[in-house]
Amino acid sequence: MKNKITLVTYPDDVLFDAFRILTFDLTQDQSALVSYALNQINLSDQTILYIANGNHSCEWTLDKKQKCSIIIINAESTDQTMVGYLAAQKNCYYIGNLRSVSSVNNRSIITIDDLKTIMEDKLTN
Repeated sequence: MKNKITLVTYPDDVLFDAFRILTFDLTQDQSALVSYALNQINLSDQTILYIANGNHSCEWTLDKKQKCSIIIINAESTDQTMVGYLAAQKNCYYIGNLRSVSSVNNRSIITIDDLKTIMEDKLTN
């Protein structure tokens, strides 16, 4: 049996404890990659997936960043200020070409296996 995955968008939040992932400004294909990876791994806990984009409140996105084990960003987002800030976080991984701070973050997601490995590692730590 698969465990429950809760999708949360601006301005909402949830109060129960869970494995949390923040996605920022993902394209439809990138979102599908995250969804596929979540369905492929063995989720032992409740999972919360926060979905943020450049149109949402910065405060909401930053609050969710503090709560998440993994941050997954679209490195090619038009909001390069938020991309740069999130990319500097130690738990941030990116999809696409990271222009502004590529020397700071080398945690690129190239394949579905990369993403599954990241999620599995964070679930066990």
